[in-house]
Amino acid sequence: MAGAGNAIKSLAGFADQAVASATNVALTIVVARQVDPWTLGAFAVAYTLYLVAVGLSRAVASEPLLVRYSHLPPQAHRDGARGSTGMAVLIGLAGGLGMAAVALAVGGAIAEAVVPLGLALPALLLKDAWRFVFLAAGRPGQAIVNDLVWAGAQVLCVGGVLVAGLGQVGWFVAAWGVSALVACVAGAVQAGVAPAPWRAGRWLREHRDLLPGYTVDFVARAGGRNLTLLAVGWVGGLPALAAIRAAEVLFGGLNVVLQAGYLVAIPQAVGAYRRSAAALRTAVAVQSGLLVVLSLGYSAVILLVPDGWGRALVGQSWSIAEEVLLAQALLYTGIAAITGPVVGLRALGDARRSAGVRLLLVPLYVASSVAGAYLAGAAGAVLGLGLAHLVGLVLWIVQFRSLLNPPPSLQGTPMELNEYGRRHRRILAPLILVPVVAAAGGLSWAMIQPTEYRHITELQIPAPSDTASAATAEQSVATFRSLINSPSVVNAVSRDTGVDVAELRAGLSTERPSEDKERGNVVQVVFTGKDQAVVPKVTSVAAATAANELLGPNIERAKANVDGAQAAADERAKAVSDAMASDGLVPDRYRVLIGEITRLKTELIAPNGNRRRGVIARALREREAEQKAIAAEVVPFMMLQNRADQANRSLIDTTAKLRETEARLAQARASIVPLTTEAEAIPKGPVMLRAGAMGAGVGALLAIVVVGLREMLSPRRRGDHRDDRDDQDGRDALDAGDTTAAHRLPSRVV
Repeated sequence: MAGAGNAIKSLAGFADQAVASATNVALTIVVARQVDPWTLGAFAVAYTLYLVAVGLSRAVASEPLLVRYSHLPPQAHRDGARGSTGMAVLIGLAGGLGMAAVALAVGGAIAEAVVPLGLALPALLLKDAWRFVFLAAGRPGQAIVNDLVWAGAQVLCVGGVLVAGLGQVGWFVAAWGVSALVACVAGAVQAGVAPAPWRAGRWLREHRDLLPGYTVDFVARAGGRNLTLLAVGWVGGLPALAAIRAAEVLFGGLNVVLQAGYLVAIPQAVGAYRRSAAALRTAVAVQSGLLVVLSLGYSAVILLVPDGWGRALVGQSWSIAEEVLLAQALLYTGIAAITGPVVGLRALGDARRSAGVRLLLVPLYVASSVAGAYLAGAAGAVLGLGLAHLVGLVLWIVQFRSLLNPPPSLQGTPMELNEYGRRHRRILAPLILVPVVAAAGGLSWAMIQPTEYRHITELQIPAPSDTASAATAEQSVATFRSLINSPSVVNAVSRDTGVDVAELRAGLSTERPSEDKERGNVVQVVFTGKDQAVVPKVTSVAAATAANELLGPNIERAKANVDGAQAAADERAKAVSDAMASDGLVPDRYRVLIGEITRLKTELIAPNGNRRRGVIARALREREAEQKAIAAEVVPFMMLQNRADQANRSLIDTTAKLRETEARLAQARASIVPLTTEAEAIPKGPVMLRAGAMGAGVGALLAIVVVGLREMLSPRRRGDHRDDRDDQDGRDALDAGDTTAAHRLPSRVV
């Protein structure tokens, strides 16, 4: 029954993490669809600041609650909940005020997104803290209910913003914060306690042995990941980062499960340790084993995803993500295996060792990923990071076991000192052969693959107009690059060249020239295929077809404008012609009268002939009377003539724009130049090296996981009776109301 209860709680914890992640993802999607890219970047800054704040809040307020107040009597748990949530509110107030002050100084779109976040940060952190309160109490179902309340409030608030037409990013962030406030009130009602920010000092004093280590752990995790990505981007370039990010999107579901598994496992591990050290050892081993199996199954599904599904998920990035998927699967399997020992150290209440391992692994992560990126691009970077996690797995297991089972005295016999080697002697040789055999298999696979050829054609992408800004011109480049892998271009290239659509999708891509020769808006179209004669044709046809797709809609719109202007000009010309036909020579007579009236007025002022003034004045009156008589007939004609002139000018302008757009397309076509006359064969050496390294990595992963699980599942030896006495002391301390003594016992026996 206990096992079934733990399984139900675990599933509820996974569901809670899924709902919490889904609400944040949904908000990001809504904002992305409603704002421009620049404003979306400001929202990304705000969301990154939120992630940093929530990570710090968990390290200081929430994780100590899981470790110290799980499986305690209700009154003790309520006291811990007050302190933890109060600490989260205080962190939110301090961090929110700081964010708002800095954002106001920066101004612009950043201020529009970050200032509302600063005001809402206490509610957002408190909402996250309630999840940990319910998990520590063994009530993950309550956490799901609270997340559903948050989701419902978010739908109403964000929906209200959309209905009201308030498209600014600040309103979306404010709606996010208001929905979190609603969930905070619901959480207080569910838990039956209220946050106590005034107890923050007491919280810091009671958990001062955990907080520095947990904070360093958080900083090392967050900073190590960012440092690794920056280093990989520096060595492998933006394409490597794009491939890694695309692969992470595909593994997003597994990432959610691993996060949930970590949070759910801590209370269960704490409960197991309160029973016995053996129970904790078993719980840790089961946790790692289940997550490893789940990771392998998920990875198998991702590796078998059809190309069509992959492109539907990550678009044109699928072609670059494919080469990273296997290495990414190994990385996540290593992370899954690490989860158990990390949870075990949390349950033992040891923060110092966790922080030490994290700090030790950060330079290893950076160095291994950089070396991999240098040798084999994005796949090598992820593979190097995965191998570093395998080393980390050994360190985590060693630290966990040394704390759970203190080793025999170094003054023991040589047999005691060599006991570890003797225990694993039988499987040591087979395990060493595993990565060797796997590497040989990778090399063999690479050797039997057919030779591939690569060709590059480059062209100049024209800006929409001569007056277009640099950002607009760069947007044209981005649009062209996205069109290269679009179905319309790929299908057209397939028809013209006879190359299979699947092969085109896998091998067709774009690049920008290196910095030392980058000029204007030059883009390189790259294709890798198996037919040396066809590969150059593919790049040329793809470049021309994508250019047509880029400028074709503009030409069609320009032609439509010309047709419309031509029709308007013809219509106005016909109206003028009809008026001339019906009115005869009236318009011409009107123009003649205007000239005669002007001449007579001049002559009246200064006569220059034998005519008398009376004769001139009479003639002027006759002309003016005639002009007045035919004016009513001439004015509509003049209006028609003006409209006809405007239509003709519009026709001239639209025709000029059409010729300009056609000239830009011709310019783009004329700039298509192959960098080499023939496709170049891709050397098999790097491919074999990559395949061998990846095979060795797979073998090493399997070998280390086997050794780690064997070590964790091995029966206890010397020192077990002392552990039993410590466990009994911890339970006695718990009965006496001391919530921290049991967790600090391991530090007395190390």
